[in-house]
Amino acid sequence: MYDLLIKNGRIVDGSGQPAYDADLAVLDGRIARIAPHIDEPAQTVIDAAGRLVTPGLIDSHSHSDSGVLLGPDGWNMLEQGITTQITGQCGTGPVPAYPNLFEGVRQKYGPEKVRELEEKCATFGSFMEAVSRMELGTNMAFYASQGNIRGAVMGFRMGDADPEETEQMKALMAEAMEAGFLGFTTGLVYAPSIYAGTRELVELAKVAHSYGGNYASHIRGEGLHVLDAMREAISIGEQSGIPVIISHLKIKGKQYEGASRDMLRLIDESNARGVTVWAEQYPYLASSAPLISQIPPQFAEGGNDKLVERMRDPALRKAMERAVFEDYETFESNIYGAGYGGILISSAYYTPQYEGRYVAEIAESEGKAPFDVICDMLIANNGVVQAIYFSQNESDMLRILAHPRVMVGCDASDVQGHPDRDKPAGGHPRGMSTMVRRLELIRDHDLMDVETAIHRMTGLPAEVAHLPNVGQLREGWNADICVLDYPHLKANSDYICPYRKNEGIDYVIVNGKIAVKDNTFTGVKNGRVIKRGSSRA
Repeated sequence: MYDLLIKNGRIVDGSGQPAYDADLAVLDGRIARIAPHIDEPAQTVIDAAGRLVTPGLIDSHSHSDSGVLLGPDGWNMLEQGITTQITGQCGTGPVPAYPNLFEGVRQKYGPEKVRELEEKCATFGSFMEAVSRMELGTNMAFYASQGNIRGAVMGFRMGDADPEETEQMKALMAEAMEAGFLGFTTGLVYAPSIYAGTRELVELAKVAHSYGGNYASHIRGEGLHVLDAMREAISIGEQSGIPVIISHLKIKGKQYEGASRDMLRLIDESNARGVTVWAEQYPYLASSAPLISQIPPQFAEGGNDKLVERMRDPALRKAMERAVFEDYETFESNIYGAGYGGILISSAYYTPQYEGRYVAEIAESEGKAPFDVICDMLIANNGVVQAIYFSQNESDMLRILAHPRVMVGCDASDVQGHPDRDKPAGGHPRGMSTMVRRLELIRDHDLMDVETAIHRMTGLPAEVAHLPNVGQLREGWNADICVLDYPHLKANSDYICPYRKNEGIDYVIVNGKIAVKDNTFTGVKNGRVIKRGSSRA
């Protein structure tokens, strides 16, 4: 007897090959059989008539590693069809830990939890061991975060690493790869990652490449300097041999509409000359990042706690604002790019009255200068404030989405807890609906056939990241499966109410167990850690 039998579905197997009608049987967490008709009994039978049966979707850009040790169940990822998250992105993560890394945790959970996390995140091996013992909602794979590596060795210090520091960072990179990480990532607009130069990153890339890893980068600029920033990432790949992934590819700035043509041409030309370059993207016109990261990095030397303290000095505060608006060619702050009227506060633990409000509106209501609102809010929250920035163009977003080298990533995290579905603020809709929104756009704009769409969300990212036994519906592979009502897929979340339920996600199955039924998380946590190139025992 099978554990699960899905009958009468239209199989889109994740390979990009044409869809076909078949039944699919699951036993002991694996796909046991795919055949035109399977008549043997099963404990659970799903009638998928009129539905697509696909591999579980793969989030190519997740930040859930930062909170995984707090025990979330991944419901928001599962409810959009995600069964595997690829984490450790943007050069920021929990490991290796360095001072004040867990300030947000301290605010919500207290100092004892911080001490626990610092112990578990002391090394890449201890982190991987701790996560492997947990019950996970989704499968999780991990990149090493270069910002943490630099922070652990050099702190928040600007300037080049000396030879001894470089060797220490290379040793940490090797440690991560030995522990099963996928490669490494950078966040070259975030301190301390931003302080690294190209030569330093090439040295880390050589180590990661020697283990078969990848390099994924939140590049140094996504507006005026986006092409130069892409060229730096591609140059790191060219000098080291490592495959490159451009994180959440976008062009910020209404004035730069159409620049995506040159960006995509650069990717194509690089691949044509033998440099492997991929990208991923979330299908929204607003980004999200910590508000403190939008202050030019020269003011963050020594750490974010030092930056917050500097904000108390009126003269330094004025210097920060001048740098944001007058030195945009040096550092592309979203404060400049979105303007005060385009910055929506999504979370601020100690000042919840500001959540779901725009900075310009707060300033007007309180009779303050907008930059003073930002600084006062950061001081009140010890630097931990998340904001959403509106500065992109739909035409570029759709053009990037359609490109064959572009995968999909939520750029979000597992939600801690289960907020009311209509709760205002607290997150970005990409954390609830990226996958559904992408498929909606593909369907409604007729951007590609469904086989290609599913391949770029399943088989392709698994292949790029070297994830074994996931990403395709094949006999013997892990039973990570979605049953989708493709014509009726609908994302209901938005920027004000980011937790509203999706439509069209009939079932999500993780390693053979039903985690979502009728668009709703069932409470089942059956995910596992996936290591680079390893297979499930």
